[in-house]
Amino acid sequence: MFYLIITTIPTLKKSNPTSIYVGLGLFLAFIIFIILSGKSSTSSSSRTSSRRRTPHSSGGTYNKRTFRKRAAALGFSKPEINTLEYLIKTFKIKYPYNLLKNSATLNSTLRKAILRIEEDVASKEVKEGQKLILYRIKQKVELNSEKKEIMSGTKQLKPGQKLHISTPGRTRYPSMVTSNLNNYLGTKIPVDEHGNQIRWRKGTKVLVFFWKSNGQGYSFDSKVAGYNNVRGVPSLFLQHSKSIHQAQQRRFRRKQLGKPAYMYTIRIITSGLGKNAQRKAIVDTKSGALATILEVSAGGCSLKSTYPLGAGELIKIEFETFHGQKVTAYGKVKSTVKLRPIGGIMHIQFTKVSRDNINKINNFIYDFSS
Repeated sequence: MFYLIITTIPTLKKSNPTSIYVGLGLFLAFIIFIILSGKSSTSSSSRTSSRRRTPHSSGGTYNKRTFRKRAAALGFSKPEINTLEYLIKTFKIKYPYNLLKNSATLNSTLRKAILRIEEDVASKEVKEGQKLILYRIKQKVELNSEKKEIMSGTKQLKPGQKLHISTPGRTRYPSMVTSNLNNYLGTKIPVDEHGNQIRWRKGTKVLVFFWKSNGQGYSFDSKVAGYNNVRGVPSLFLQHSKSIHQAQQRRFRRKQLGKPAYMYTIRIITSGLGKNAQRKAIVDTKSGALATILEVSAGGCSLKSTYPLGAGELIKIEFETFHGQKVTAYGKVKSTVKLRPIGGIMHIQFTKVSRDNINKINNFIYDFSS
């Protein structure tokens, strides 16, 4: 086309002025057409490229069907998946697949959703049910966040990692990693209930337990290598181990509380005989005793008491979180670790807790309402 227009432009010698002006007009019109076409093509190409370069998620372009499949593979129920899709639409989530990861996007979205629920005019029962779904989403994401992590040895442990150390078959004492050297693992020297340091002889065999943030538990065997100070912290040095055993994974994140609690024994009263016999749980209010709740999760807690109950016994617990919210929970003692010279620490699994109280515990653990 360009060649045809050029050939129609008459020369100055052979044509009159009118013909020259007509030819130049055609040539200028063609040039303008080319410029405008180039801009349009560039703009269209830029928009197409932008769409390709800017996906709706860090894991690829958002697709509702794909999102549902990924969510279902992580163990989310239909109500939870529907809730996630509602959050994507309501809050215009730029990277939806980040809601399936333990990410800042997930945390900020859940925080906004819970604040909106609290401002809603719905009934308390409906609001607590909605909050519970949001907390369960967070718990399932955490549960899946570190499943693929493989601990190949103690040299992977970082300073600050909490531990429990014991000699075989004895009481576990809390500690933490203070340093990780080429030859030894430095840990804070454990103390007993009176604050006295526990110093085992060099070469003593010990068993070490620790938990990752997603609730996955691990343990390994080691030996005492010596003692020294690490940045002013009295430390016990243990031999490194290349054999770390994976323990059962906790379903819920735990958080230290360290606040007073009241505990009551629950007694089972049987009335009637034979097939007509009926069992009823009665809270023995006269058995109330003061205790200290050490850690708490949506599934249970650890409780320190001068008069601990034995494994299998039922218990009622009353305590407050740091937010001043009163919580009542019923549970069963799974195990008790005795302390010297008196008392012990009970590990309790919750058996009955209202939605309201579960959400108070979750609010304390995740702090999404602030």
